[in-house]
Amino acid sequence: MRRIIQILIRNHVFFTFIILQFISLQILIKHNFIAESFFSKSTTELSGFFFQIEQNVTNYFSLKQRNEQLLEENLCLVLENESLLNSLKNIEFTPQKNTHQANIVNNTWQKNKNFLTINAGSKMGIKPQMGVTYNNNLVGITYTVSDNFTTIISLLNTDLMVSAKIKGSGHYGTLNWNGKDAQIVQLIDIPKHANIKIGDTIITSGYSNTLNKGINIGIVENYDHEEKTNFLKISVKLFIDFTSIEHVYIIPPELKSERSLIEKTIEN
Repeated sequence: MRRIIQILIRNHVFFTFIILQFISLQILIKHNFIAESFFSKSTTELSGFFFQIEQNVTNYFSLKQRNEQLLEENLCLVLENESLLNSLKNIEFTPQKNTHQANIVNNTWQKNKNFLTINAGSKMGIKPQMGVTYNNNLVGITYTVSDNFTTIISLLNTDLMVSAKIKGSGHYGTLNWNGKDAQIVQLIDIPKHANIKIGDTIITSGYSNTLNKGINIGIVENYDHEEKTNFLKISVKLFIDFTSIEHVYIIPPELKSERSLIEKTIEN
């Protein structure tokens, strides 16, 4: 202990310099948008790199179990495909263009502000503010993007608000998570006269310039009247299980640039 104290005293100028440098860097990043953007991109790339290594090790030791699961899923898909081919022979299907698939290398769901990290970035054409789904179920929205990695702001993030509606009636409101149950989010601003029942499907409304219309979110678990308002407070059980999801799809908004341009002319 005495030896450590002697080293600190002897090199106090150096340690003071390091501390002041760290404080200066924090101030620079906080008050300079360019520096903050560069630091955020670099942090995303570096953390994504280490998350990828960790995920590779984990995947290696679970390959056998995962392969057995994939074989079972593949069998179900083959049977389903045969059934669909018989009923959809004359229907033309056009897949969503520019959709990217990526694997999740890091995921949190225990915090109030949860994020996912995927192993795909700007080199694949991914940008901030893109919708993220799994089997047409909403996962979140892309947030920071580096060359090879992207962070996604999860539905389980108290800062994320999504425009959503009741599939049957068309009434729409705002979807947000209260930070409590990882399977339940809250839908507000739905008027009391709305025709709603337990089990109704909640989907994206398409009114935002980020998420396309009709992406599944969950089903109505229960609902109640908000005190002193004319609105309902609805609990929505998510279709996505964030504790087991392994990969996602990134979907660009339909005609985003054209829509932004026409809406900008109205604002002016």
